[in-house]
Amino acid sequence: MHADKYPDLESVKRHVSPDDFRIRLLDRGSWALVIAPHGGYIEPGTSAIARAIAGRSYSLFDFQGLREDIAPDMHVTATRFRDPGLSCLLGFADVAVSVHGMGTAGHTTIWLGGLNISLKQLVRFNLEKAGFVVNPDSPRYRGESRYNIVNMARCCGVQLEFSDELLNQAFRKHRFTPGGRCPAKTEVFDRLVAAVRQGLREYRLLARAMRVGVSDK
Repeated sequence: MHADKYPDLESVKRHVSPDDFRIRLLDRGSWALVIAPHGGYIEPGTSAIARAIAGRSYSLFDFQGLREDIAPDMHVTATRFRDPGLSCLLGFADVAVSVHGMGTAGHTTIWLGGLNISLKQLVRFNLEKAGFVVNPDSPRYRGESRYNIVNMARCCGVQLEFSDELLNQAFRKHRFTPGGRCPAKTEVFDRLVAAVRQGLREYRLLARAMRVGVSDK
């Protein structure tokens, strides 16, 4: 890891060309929001995973760095990542799921963070059921700050951190293509996405049974 070059997203937008980044925002009025704050070439693979988790059901915010050579400079940590469109989506969301890449870490463990304990447990259960190794109590990437974007939904959320090793297993070749075409995926990708989506479905059923505020959409 390295220190962010810019203190916030507005500084990134001021210092790079508008052609160097793209925001994909899908407002489905959903109770769940999926976020890729470091999409595109910043943390390659996270855009495709976030979009697949959102599917046709959930809202999506995906900030993509489109130039591979400067993408690392466009990283803004989740506690300082702010965008008006994202804030609007968070204002309607009951829960959020953020997708991150942790860089090369020598393993394929998935690290779970975030402050929504129930959703975290359900996502962990389904990921482990799908054959993944999960660490819900990691020494890093805990995502427990209230300023972290994933915890700014009404009932907070879950932060997913994937190593380069696992991301490489999820894609056949390229993890991101700036032209917008979907990269070719493997069965690892499919199992990963299906497990997270199942965790979200089970959370919604649980929340309704407990009469916790979860909207119908």
